Amino acid sequence: MLGLLSVLLAACGGGTGASSSSTAKLPAGGGKAPAAAPTATRSVPVLVPPRGGAVRTVQVPVLTYHRVHTMPAVGQPDLIVDPSTFAAELAALHDGGYHAISQAQLFDALYKGASLPPKPVLISVDDGYVDDVRAILPELQRWHVVATFFVITGRTTEPGFLSADQIRELDRAGMDVGDHTAHHVDLRLLSRGELEAETAGSRQALQSILGHQVYYFAYPFGAYNDTVVRAVRAAGFTMGFTTAGGITESASAPLTMPRVHVGRSETPGGLISLLGSA
Repeated sequence: MLGLLSVLLAACGGGTGASSSSTAKLPAGGGKAPAAAPTATRSVPVLVPPRGGAVRTVQVPVLTYHRVHTMPAVGQPDLIVDPSTFAAELAALHDGGYHAISQAQLFDALYKGASLPPKPVLISVDDGYVDDVRAILPELQRWHVVATFFVITGRTTEPGFLSADQIRELDRAGMDVGDHTAHHVDLRLLSRGELEAETAGSRQALQSILGHQVYYFAYPFGAYNDTVVRAVRAAGFTMGFTTAGGITESASAPLTMPRVHVGRSETPGGLISLLGSA
């Protein structure tokens, strides 16, 4: 099964990632938007691992999307899922009895031994395209589903990407917003100062936008090495996501967790078959 997942993984431009709240059941649960004023700051839990805790593992597929848009569209074709397909995949997850969980739920399962709902999945969306609020968020809200959006903080003024206000819109809607660096570069190729700017600097920028702490990070292209992981840890992130294939998330490697790429050619039935055989 892990071999099949590895073949399917190609998020953020095709890297393999090789090292050199409440339950939101589809359709009931924790992804509902809170009634908040436009300037309200969302309260989020502190996700800092305790010292000396037990090392736990959980089986949670972390589904990875990028764009949900009709063709033609900017980006690699395999990373652009048709809106009707995305909607059908959410419906298929609901019909299959899957439950979308938040980052806090995953953290609590790993570090506190908290129970997860049956058939848990974590839905993630990379890169911060404007699709996130135009196409993805409405479907998530339709099913009352929570997801994690990994945004590129240096692109908030570029056409086609989320503005700071739109990032706050996702946050106010009860979505998890994580960091995907400032400029989406291969972190392995940077100097020490550049690496710090793309990790700690980007985290500070995102926290300034949101008004609260951010604990989760996704590596551009899934590319990392020991130096990069140390920088991500030093920046204050406690959960990091790669593009490596797998569904086993572990407190022994919280900064290099695997995900499952959902590409353009995937069908709703195929996705359920993939998860069902995991």
